[in-house]
Amino acid sequence: MNLRQHPVQARRTPLLSRHARPSRSGGIGRGTYLQRLPLAGFDHHEAARLWPYLRTGQALLLSRERTNPVDPRAVRINWLGEHLGYLPRTDNFLASDLLDHGAEVIARIHTLRETDDPWARIDLDLYLTGNR
Repeated sequence: MNLRQHPVQARRTPLLSRHARPSRSGGIGRGTYLQRLPLAGFDHHEAARLWPYLRTGQALLLSRERTNPVDPRAVRINWLGEHLGYLPRTDNFLASDLLDHGAEVIARIHTLRETDDPWARIDLDLYLTGNR
């Protein structure tokens, strides 16, 4: 392997490194905790395929998907450029509003469960990072 070439994941991972994991001493790291939500769409997007690579504490990027035909307030969840799913449409108002106003909101994987219920597979903690 050429030392100047890095795998795609190695190039992308540092983009998330500025979102420090909350400290065990009870601090919230570099963001303000907002809420805990399940990942919606586990079976319909790439979360099932990427399941073996996901870990608790990993930062996920949130973005608005204003052209979504099912939910005009849709908040898409991505990890390393892969679409994992969405925030549930019944609970995405806060995150979509913040994102619409230019705030940076990230999700962090709180829980990974081996279960047949796709709504219970991944729980996410949302944080307002303070970056604009």
